[in-house]
Amino acid sequence: MKKAHILILSSIFFSLIFASVNANAYKPEKLPTSQSSNHWKVKIDKPDVKDLKENEGKFTVYSIDVRNLGSQVYDAIVEVYRDEPNTSTKQELITFKIPEAQNFFHHQNQPISVDSKVVEIVVTWKEEPYRVMKDGRKSPARKFKQTFLFSQK
Repeated sequence: MKKAHILILSSIFFSLIFASVNANAYKPEKLPTSQSSNHWKVKIDKPDVKDLKENEGKFTVYSIDVRNLGSQVYDAIVEVYRDEPNTSTKQELITFKIPEAQNFFHHQNQPISVDSKVVEIVVTWKEEPYRVMKDGRKSPARKFKQTFLFSQK
């Protein structure tokens, strides 16, 4: 009888402990939407103008905004990719170098294939134009990268 009580109490104890553990898989947000970090805000939204008509069953058109939320950056580059169906490769849609006098990128009409499930936006930048070595020589600054994933479906 004591063994049954111990078994029941231990079962209740372990079920209380393990019931509070949650596992959540990362799911990219569905389009249109936005994501932010300490450095960047990326927004995929409806197109600005309807001069490029969506071809139902082929592609959907979105606008893309990338804005620097942090301090001054150098050599900032925005790259937009979409996945290829049934492969692990990604196809580049656009690459844009943000001018240093500007802290944002805007693309008003970006067609994205309806077969694509994920849109990946990669932002790379440097936080200083160069580094000065101990001997006074200038060397390239360290490059930083952030990736934002958006689900189309």
